[in-house]
Amino acid sequence: MSDDLYTRKLREEYDVIFRQCVSLNTELHKLVPLAKQMHLLSSNAVSSAARAGSEGDAFRVLTQDIQLLGDDVSHCIDDTQKVIVDIVMLASNLARLFASYTTYGSVLTRIEEFKDSSTPEQFFRHSQYKIAEEICTNNTMLARSLSLLSNILSPVSMLAKKGEYLAVCSSVEAASSEDHGASFEAVASMLRELVKQLGQHSQRQRTLLRDLSEAMELKQNTMRNLLYAR
Repeated sequence: MSDDLYTRKLREEYDVIFRQCVSLNTELHKLVPLAKQMHLLSSNAVSSAARAGSEGDAFRVLTQDIQLLGDDVSHCIDDTQKVIVDIVMLASNLARLFASYTTYGSVLTRIEEFKDSSTPEQFFRHSQYKIAEEICTNNTMLARSLSLLSNILSPVSMLAKKGEYLAVCSSVEAASSEDHGASFEAVASMLRELVKQLGQHSQRQRTLLRDLSEAMELKQNTMRNLLYAR
């Protein structure tokens, strides 16, 4: 494969990475409504326990755990929103930088074809080298941001399992309650649905993160090779 075709292929791959980061951003934004719904669920659980009086004593203990779960989910989601902004920006910068890199490569090819050209070849080579350095720096920053996001999201699957356990406990309390069993079961049902969605989103996000991390590792090695080859 010629250098021109190779760099064009890399440019397409950087465009793909940017689109993957945008897709990840879209997936992470789907978590935001879940955080709001978790807070609403916590309020419903507290209200149900309060209306039940002494019959809701055991359920009231569960509402505290549901509230804590909602807080943990919200904190996790808030942290992801801060990091994903940097990730999309870095991916956009990389796509733009590599487009400039390939443009300089095309200019250098033209200069080599016309040896009598008065265009300062050294200027373009130096500019392309500086862009390659910038790409390497952005590659490293994006890889670190993806790693940070992975760490932030790592508790989500555990939180989803905790939510499933609390939903089961809530259903048990609903079954043993008389007058207020229906309201307890409504809380359990809503909790089951929310943690199911949380688990599904988490799985898709982990897949996107894994693919992006693998792609960035390859790009870091590729750009280092291109940089040191010059």
